[in-house]
Amino acid sequence: MLRTVLAGLKARPLRLLLSAVAVTLGVTFVAGSFVLTDAVGAGLREAVAYQTRGVDASIRAKRGADLDDTTLAAVRRVPGVAAAEGRATVGSPVLGPDGRPRDAAATASSTDERLRPYDLADGRFPAAAGEVAMEKYSVEGFALGGPVTVLDETGGRHTLTLVGTFSRPGDAGLGGATLVVPPETLRQLAPKATFGEIVVRASPEAGKAQLVADLKKTPGVSVSTGKEAAAQLIRETAPNTAGLAKFFTAFAVLAMVVAAMVITNSFTILVAQRSRELALLRCVGAGKRQIFGSVLIEAAVVGAIASAAGLFGGLGVAAVLQAVAGQETVYLPLTTRTVAAALAIGILVTALAASIPAWSATRVAPIEALRTPTEAKRAGRLRTVVAMILLAAGVGSGVAALQSTVEDGAALAMVAMVALLGTTLAAGPLVAGPVVRALGSLVPGQPADLAALNADRNPKRTAASAAALTIGLAVVALATTVAAGVEAGRSQGLDEQLAADFTVTSAVSSRPLPAALADTLAAVPGVTATATRRSFSGDLGEYGTFQLTAVSGDLLRPTVLSGSLGRLGPGQIAIGKELAEQTGLAVGDTVRSLRVVAVYDSVDAPGVDLGFALVDLAEQGKLAMNGESYDGSVLVKTADPGQVRSSLEQALSGTPIAKLSSLQELKEEAAEPLRATLNLLWALTALAVLIAFAGIANTLSLSVLERTRESALLRALGLTRGGLGAALTTESVFVAVLGAACGLFVGIVSAWLITEVASSGGEPIVFAPPWGRLGVLVAAALVAAPLAALVPARRSGRAPVVAGLAAD
Repeated sequence: MLRTVLAGLKARPLRLLLSAVAVTLGVTFVAGSFVLTDAVGAGLREAVAYQTRGVDASIRAKRGADLDDTTLAAVRRVPGVAAAEGRATVGSPVLGPDGRPRDAAATASSTDERLRPYDLADGRFPAAAGEVAMEKYSVEGFALGGPVTVLDETGGRHTLTLVGTFSRPGDAGLGGATLVVPPETLRQLAPKATFGEIVVRASPEAGKAQLVADLKKTPGVSVSTGKEAAAQLIRETAPNTAGLAKFFTAFAVLAMVVAAMVITNSFTILVAQRSRELALLRCVGAGKRQIFGSVLIEAAVVGAIASAAGLFGGLGVAAVLQAVAGQETVYLPLTTRTVAAALAIGILVTALAASIPAWSATRVAPIEALRTPTEAKRAGRLRTVVAMILLAAGVGSGVAALQSTVEDGAALAMVAMVALLGTTLAAGPLVAGPVVRALGSLVPGQPADLAALNADRNPKRTAASAAALTIGLAVVALATTVAAGVEAGRSQGLDEQLAADFTVTSAVSSRPLPAALADTLAAVPGVTATATRRSFSGDLGEYGTFQLTAVSGDLLRPTVLSGSLGRLGPGQIAIGKELAEQTGLAVGDTVRSLRVVAVYDSVDAPGVDLGFALVDLAEQGKLAMNGESYDGSVLVKTADPGQVRSSLEQALSGTPIAKLSSLQELKEEAAEPLRATLNLLWALTALAVLIAFAGIANTLSLSVLERTRESALLRALGLTRGGLGAALTTESVFVAVLGAACGLFVGIVSAWLITEVASSGGEPIVFAPPWGRLGVLVAAALVAAPLAALVPARRSGRAPVVAGLAAD
């Protein structure tokens, strides 16, 4: 049997090669996910290596102490210290060419080259007061030798000369300064700034262990070696990569599920085509176990070869995605885990996917060798019963989800989604025939009639070909619709919450806006109302300390869940949903002599964040822990935002730290992370959809081989090569339409259920399908379908008529 299997592999390389495409693409996704996850770790390690290079000892302050120039001088006097540098990073916004502040942070230049956590890219490092070097990716709009206006912590302007640019690896979550200035300039920007860390380089003759021991004698400090400091940085930052790893893993599972469906369909067709061959093997003594094993061996060989190709494909995908993301350095770590997992998953998934067709092969009786192949069996009652049970389970779970709490509803919604997808896949063979017949009647011409007949003749194969596309498009439609719903919900929430046209915030987090700024803006012609908003740490007595917000006027109107919220007055407080859940407070209760008048749900955005509770501005002094505010803003309502903006910018010209944002700009800022996530989702699911189309191409190619005699007979009766190719292309389009329609149905219905469940808990999410994006998705599927049929169509037209008629 082993020789027979090897001979079969040698005799049918093309058929098995086509089957291997799906495995290759699936393993490519798995390997790419592992490589990308490891690349994040590699980037983090390189960033940490830059941050700690040359560092033999790292010194940090103990609680209650500060690292200042006195501490630095004491460290430099310790025997064995070759160099010591204090590292401090301060927020220093830069005024762009348009005069608007850009977020930036400054650090002092290092006098010791070996302790610099960055490299020179162009020009030189600053050497004298009044000079600055910028991170090369933030230098847009500035030129070497030109001026750069930097704001200090009081909002004062400092005009520096740009003398160079520097580079470093991506900060990988560590954070990093975008400006390097001389120490004396840093003191001008932040006179009271202390060091966050003092780094030490040991002299060549000094023992590092002894040096660390001597440094620990310095009062008020904690000392660790350079290696210990690097390990601590990695431990603190590495957990942030766990979510990304899970994200990639989820899509790798999706890709392999789609690939498994394609493999199952492919081997089902191959087994059906080889029924006579398998029957002859049974006639000459082959047992059921040998037949089963022969099919699995074929699958394992295909899986092994395809997995090896997919492993290298994963490296390419990881490199491309990093390049598209704009990473300067592309990391391609190939670990033993990646190699073993990719090969094992590819081989096991292929073998498992082929096990059902292999079991079917054991049911081929020896008498099949004498029979003429018949049409495929239609879907039976069992499939109908299964589809009805799954549909009932999905509808029941969905109804229960809508009537449950958000937590329970989310779990029930997932059950409903899976049941709905299962219903669609189970009912596929039942609806494939009517759908393709309807499509054939809508499209005129002989190719469409032949395509409908071919697709309807074997509805199980047609449905199986469309099923992989259904899963891929369902996930894309679900993610796209939910993301669009979150974006629309936040936009709608801002429209409802913010009755102003503009917000003015401080570009320097430690520097509040001038107290009289609201009055200044109120005097601008065209301004109809202004309001002041301040965040502060408030004491709510027995309930604890929370971030609260004080506001004047009525330009902030969050969504009210209970009670009523007009213009807050003295003795009143409105609490957020989170605070109500944590403390049990409700409308009518009293906290710190303030009566709760409403429970609200709010949208977070720069300048409009409401925190855990909302009070009148006059009540801030009673609740504030230290009397200080942070994250303040001024809200501005105008008669005509387009005409008044220039006047507002002119009024703010004397306050460089003031950042003016329109309502539309706030919406764009809030939507930007969602859109970046959505684009990543599209990029990742594109590979799953590509696998689905590879399955369609594979199925058509195998069906061309299966219908060799039929195609030759049609050619003999007068059908041209072009007509035969058109029939296959149309059949591919019919399959794509079936898969796309089912996928959109499942994705959109699931998205509606999720939005309804989430919105019942006050979440800012609405059901707003992005028909434009979804239309592009369907159009891409319909364009890709003819491409999937291109090779099978050409092969069917090239086959000689006489040879085709003589084929068995």
